[in-house]
Amino acid sequence: MQSTSPRTKMKIINADSLTPILIFRRLQGNHKFLLESSAQHEGAGRFSFIGANPRKTYKGFGDEIHEYSYMTGNTYTHKGDMFVLLKRLMPRISNTTQFPFSGGAVGYVDRGATTIFSTAQDKVQLPDVHFHVYETVIVFDHVTDEVTLIYTNIDAEKKEPNLEELAEQLLKGRENEDTTCNYELFESTTKEQFADSLTSIKATLDEDITRVVLSKCFLANLQGDAFALYRQLRKKHPAPYMYYVEFEDHVVLGTSPESLIRVKGERVIATPTEGTLPRGYTKGEDLEHERKLHENTNIRKSHAVRVSAVQQELQSVCFRDSIQVIEAMRIERSKHALHMTSRVEGQILPMLHAVDVLAAMLPPFASIGIPKDQAKDYLEKSSKTAGIFGGALGFIGFNSHLDFALTGKSIVIENETMHMQSTLMMTKYTNVKAMIKQVEEDKQEFLQLLEKEGGSH
Repeated sequence: MQSTSPRTKMKIINADSLTPILIFRRLQGNHKFLLESSAQHEGAGRFSFIGANPRKTYKGFGDEIHEYSYMTGNTYTHKGDMFVLLKRLMPRISNTTQFPFSGGAVGYVDRGATTIFSTAQDKVQLPDVHFHVYETVIVFDHVTDEVTLIYTNIDAEKKEPNLEELAEQLLKGRENEDTTCNYELFESTTKEQFADSLTSIKATLDEDITRVVLSKCFLANLQGDAFALYRQLRKKHPAPYMYYVEFEDHVVLGTSPESLIRVKGERVIATPTEGTLPRGYTKGEDLEHERKLHENTNIRKSHAVRVSAVQQELQSVCFRDSIQVIEAMRIERSKHALHMTSRVEGQILPMLHAVDVLAAMLPPFASIGIPKDQAKDYLEKSSKTAGIFGGALGFIGFNSHLDFALTGKSIVIENETMHMQSTLMMTKYTNVKAMIKQVEEDKQEFLQLLEKEGGSH
């Protein structure tokens, strides 16, 4: 047993017989979460994080956050701006460990995108803000094959958990048997309606409204185990961000190729991704596709708009002269696609919290160069809010470190209904036909994922 601070204790166990999936399945408790990465051995991708039995839950609607304490069973209501409340409510403890996350809040914020042709059936009635606060976190190190159990006491009167018993549970516990799921797909929007709307919205984009985030919903009736669906998803679509989080009445799971924002101490890191082509079947085809992606004029223009928007958003939370594009239009490879990515860094203003950075990166509507109230009026003429699909999911550590991924391709399972949206960024340089093709491919991937689990449609 080790102590890194008066409030933080750790225990390290050998994990050569364990995996993050096995740890999750053996872990006993409620409101479990799993944060993984396929970008192993590089930065934050080196670690996976698992947890259960949160100390508190924060659930926000509009200008109100409800705080529920699992120790007392009491609910407290706080009124005000959601991000101001999060800063005030989030415990701050200086627990110095070598891990990006060693305790704190895991969950999502829901602000940003819009969805076309939303129907009553499409709408997922979820909170605007939903976080569980975990005192005990399990960290899997993919380099050393070690598992570290970390407990941080946020209340001096609370009885500490037995990390020896937890280690025994992970090493020798029994996991549930493998399960499957099946589904029935619902259609909510025709391809022709979606194409007409994209064309009309693109025609209105100009110097005032330069970009809009749009999404299209797919629905299915799901029966079976949601975690079985996650396991299939992570095999077919490994990504730098992979997540499975259980809430009271719904589960959020998904994979995301793109980080929204990271805060590590004074450093703020954004890696905007805009521009994608499929991988080739050979190394030569890969290089040819990479060249085509890098030389595509419209993709480069759209990418530049995206990077410019990120720089502008960071100006409100970072020293202006610290904001730099460290890497511009670099081509990165995932299992199935090539992505054009840039890296923008800045130094956070000393009076601000990491949550302020998250708020700056999640404007109510994805537009720049126009007052937000005017952007809202414009977008509401053709769309409705996309909820969690326009937001981000990640962690806020006790030490104020933060890491969030975009949730555009998340799957939400609520009351045996599965909601998934294909979320896309549109600029005046966007190729509408290519965007429609991408949505159709997302739908087919969605169907293939479910069919693998024995579903039918």
